[in-house]
Amino acid sequence: MHGIRDRPSLDRAHQSSVPGLYVIGDLADAPVIGAALQQGQTVAHHVATTLSPGADVDHDVLIVGGGPAGISAAMTLTKLGVDNVVVEREASFSTIENFPLGKMIFTEHEESDVRLSLQLVDGTKEALVERWRAALANTDVTVLQPVEVRSAVPTAFGFDVVLVEDGICRTVRAQRVILAAGKRGQFNRLDVPGADLPHVHHTLDDPSAHAEERVLVVGGGDTAVETAMLLCNASAHVTLSYRGGFFHRPKSSNLSRLSAMESEGRLRIFRETQVESISPGVATLRTAGGDIHTLEVDRVFPMIGTQVPTALLRRMGVKLRGDLRWFDALWAASFALLVYAFYCLKSGQMLFPFGPGDPLNWMHDALRIDLGFRQTSAAFWGTAVYALVILVFGARALQRYKSPSQQRRYLSLIAFQWLFLFGIPEILAPMVIERPWKLYALSVPWPLSIWSLIDAPAWTDDDAVTALLWLGLGAFTSFVLVPLYVWRQGERFCSYLCGCGGLAETLGDFWRHLAPRGRSAKDAEVFGRLIFLLAIPVTLLILNDAWTFFASDALYSTTAFAQHWYGLMVDFWLASVIGVALYPYLGNRVWCRFFCPLRAYMEAIARRLSRIVIRSDDRCISCGECTYYCQMGIQVERFAQQQLDLSNSNSACIQCGVCVEVCPMDVLSVGKVGEPVQLSGSALSLPRAPWE
Repeated sequence: MHGIRDRPSLDRAHQSSVPGLYVIGDLADAPVIGAALQQGQTVAHHVATTLSPGADVDHDVLIVGGGPAGISAAMTLTKLGVDNVVVEREASFSTIENFPLGKMIFTEHEESDVRLSLQLVDGTKEALVERWRAALANTDVTVLQPVEVRSAVPTAFGFDVVLVEDGICRTVRAQRVILAAGKRGQFNRLDVPGADLPHVHHTLDDPSAHAEERVLVVGGGDTAVETAMLLCNASAHVTLSYRGGFFHRPKSSNLSRLSAMESEGRLRIFRETQVESISPGVATLRTAGGDIHTLEVDRVFPMIGTQVPTALLRRMGVKLRGDLRWFDALWAASFALLVYAFYCLKSGQMLFPFGPGDPLNWMHDALRIDLGFRQTSAAFWGTAVYALVILVFGARALQRYKSPSQQRRYLSLIAFQWLFLFGIPEILAPMVIERPWKLYALSVPWPLSIWSLIDAPAWTDDDAVTALLWLGLGAFTSFVLVPLYVWRQGERFCSYLCGCGGLAETLGDFWRHLAPRGRSAKDAEVFGRLIFLLAIPVTLLILNDAWTFFASDALYSTTAFAQHWYGLMVDFWLASVIGVALYPYLGNRVWCRFFCPLRAYMEAIARRLSRIVIRSDDRCISCGECTYYCQMGIQVERFAQQQLDLSNSNSACIQCGVCVEVCPMDVLSVGKVGEPVQLSGSALSLPRAPWE
């Protein structure tokens, strides 16, 4: 899985936190070759405009990495007449060259009007590398290889870049540095004795070169599985060691082939084992129970993934997305304080501990204005500001997400907020009805708002009828309309209509990638279900207090206690303050995913009734973009790898469709059971995914 917080922090021009140092390619969220080529070309054009003529440097631009992104940038700069040099620690396009023999490279689905320096067409990796190296040879681009970059130190003129060649260090000067090193060459290595022996390899070029050899492959992902099968087909004697009890990461097609090979006796699989040591001719495995297996081996292929070159990035002073500097901490604390003060005003609360001497009290008074048809309050202006924030940042999101489905979704969020959560209840309704706030019972259903099911009569016939009418409308919305909506649309209320979701999808879109992932985060979703269960007795207690079904001083005291603490902890702290204040720390769906009782209520319905799913075909390239941008922390990539339908029976998906939007291969789609549509669909009850 690609890292999230260990990716470099970049601006729109792909400039890092170090002025003049740019990052492109795999490290800069270019998930496919075509995107890397275009990114290199685009950044090269920008960098060319930032150079100072006649600077006392060895090169105007130094490019680290001779892959598609780096060479594309170099060829573009050369065409622009900009002096540049590429530094590559192996050979140009070595990452692609290290793919297995005969591996097919396919063009991606995205089309561009930009003519790229390197043309990408369908074919084998050998044909692609040969064609690109021929194109590179016909240019004036200089590639220093094999040369490694040790560091890049900012100076008054640009950078002093320390290069290492044959163990000898030298320094060159450059105005700008473009880091295109990628991460596929940064292999994870076994931390065991013998891991660096000559017969231990991290890439497989020609499987036929290992015919009749005894080979140990280590890992449980697609790369490990494919390596084992390629070697097996080349007549090698293959053993696959995996630390897990079952394979859940590889694509379903690979799992089927692997299972068939194991059943036929063509390869051995040792599950729940880890490599203990490697020595010439021997590898030792330890089982989960402590047993030891000693294997005779000629080759060992640890295929256990790659990692971001964080050491190089930190030597260069590049800030990573997970780094927290004092300025970031101050900004985040200020944001949290602003959110807290805003909701204190909006809810009519004093500052903590909600006692006398409130420093915001003068603002409560200042915001009371007679508009003729109503008297405003801080709550009115807070709702207006809330709607304005959704409008402004919603417009930004409309510029970012161009697909028709995302355009409809953001327009829906903006329209619902302005019409049903501000315009009608705060502007139009006060001209017509006495208690316009009751209209929120229809747009903020129970249990998100327990007051949607509560109304107290004054015990006149007219008051009782009116109260029953509002109660009926609230109950109809919560227990009829919501289940019908969930049956047809899943949990899309959260991403298409909800006011909390509107803020999360617009203002919170900056932090959607910070959503917690993994089993512990999945388990934490239980808090929302507990709050949903808690909302039931609290609602019944308040209803009893309003209608006096049962008279008891103890019961009334319990009602007051429950109402106070539910409102304070759930409505104010969790829903309003913490849910928004933690955007910069835990992403934009803290409240929705972990605490919202309405989503928990809809999830309980959706598990049984929803017909919406997200499907995937067999073209997943494991780039991780879908998982990276999932605001609910779902490991979408793993569903795609196995071609499992992702639904509300196995995930907290709110069907926002952003994973479909960002997929570079058009692998994902949304629809309904038996009803193909443009986005994706299906499934009633899938088993819980093993990694969740």
